[in-house]
Amino acid sequence: MVRGPEAQAFIVAQGLDIDLAVRSPLERRLMDTSIRLCAGDLALPGKLWGPNEVLPPRTYPNLRASMEEISAYLQVQPATVAALVIINDADPLLAQAYLDLTGKSIPVIDLRKIDLESKIIEAREALGALLAQKLTADAYIPRFQSMEEGSSGIQNEKSSRYFGSPFMPETMAWPNWRWGEKSGPYLFYCQYQVSDLPDPVRACLPEDVTSFLVFVNPIIDVWPHTPDNPPYKLRFVRGGEKCALYTAPSSSDQEAPPGRDIARFCRTRDTGSAREYSSRPDARPEFFELADMPYSVIEPFFMSPEAERRFVLDEVAGKVPPESPLLSWEGDKFLGEPIWIQSAEYRSSWDGTPMIAFLHIFYDGVPDLDLPPEALSRDGAGIIWVPRRWVKNRTYESQVEMTWDMG
Repeated sequence: MVRGPEAQAFIVAQGLDIDLAVRSPLERRLMDTSIRLCAGDLALPGKLWGPNEVLPPRTYPNLRASMEEISAYLQVQPATVAALVIINDADPLLAQAYLDLTGKSIPVIDLRKIDLESKIIEAREALGALLAQKLTADAYIPRFQSMEEGSSGIQNEKSSRYFGSPFMPETMAWPNWRWGEKSGPYLFYCQYQVSDLPDPVRACLPEDVTSFLVFVNPIIDVWPHTPDNPPYKLRFVRGGEKCALYTAPSSSDQEAPPGRDIARFCRTRDTGSAREYSSRPDARPEFFELADMPYSVIEPFFMSPEAERRFVLDEVAGKVPPESPLLSWEGDKFLGEPIWIQSAEYRSSWDGTPMIAFLHIFYDGVPDLDLPPEALSRDGAGIIWVPRRWVKNRTYESQVEMTWDMG
């Protein structure tokens, strides 16, 4: 756009009563897009970006990037201005005056004759679809059997569930934590029968595993300062192991919530922390700016918390809404994209192969379940990582990694 004191004086001399400093409704609408409107005055024609004057490169979106990464990013060819735009009655005169002064040949587009609102909506949906394709991954969120007040939510001792009593191998000792002179039992968190898991989740596990159990460390806040007290204890049950129902050891201030059976899984396209895209093992520099896009516009591409919860818990049928395709579920889930509270901590196997973010555990919270007692609740998020290739001559538990991100 041609704007500035000289441009204002020019149109006043032409008898037009238009204040160029007043932002038009169209300009306000474009703030919600990736379209950039640049301006230069008639007195400084060489300062208005055109086909022979490229826009300066954008700053690198990740503050933790190395100098080598920043240098590589700045080598990307910056964008050029596509056209002079007409958005009010003064702009035809200003555009022609600018072209006459500079001798440049720049296209002039009269946006008053274009239904730009519908074009912006179409472009936004297209961008949202691209964001969803590049920045999301399928995640599976547990759903629970309905339970009448005062009744048990456990159907049988082997069922996949949260809390209650675990159906665990008879040869397994209950895991305990130790901190100085204090010690106590881990909290039984959940158990999954492999046959209940969605196919993509089941495919991450060794073929001879029939179930697994997860126990959570009640003093997780002191980990990793005490590596002998990991955030979780994971136990894989292999076919043929004899199991029995165990009652959790008593603990003075850690009474677990009632057990609840897992009925099914809600499949979503989960986003995680797009701001940490550049830390992903599969990150591509050409998508760095794309990953920053959800945060650089006024109307977010993320679902609102209310819409997100409704989409997950009510199992809204069909596709993710195109106007807000990004969902960042801060509850328990299998697979999907990690949500980082502080910084990314992707894990790799012994051979350097990136591991799979298998089971996410957030704030001890899962859909439809009451929060645990305050003594069991921690402000943080954890992930259990499994390898892409299991080594048969090692215990499966020794091949698992765990991260715990403090809030």
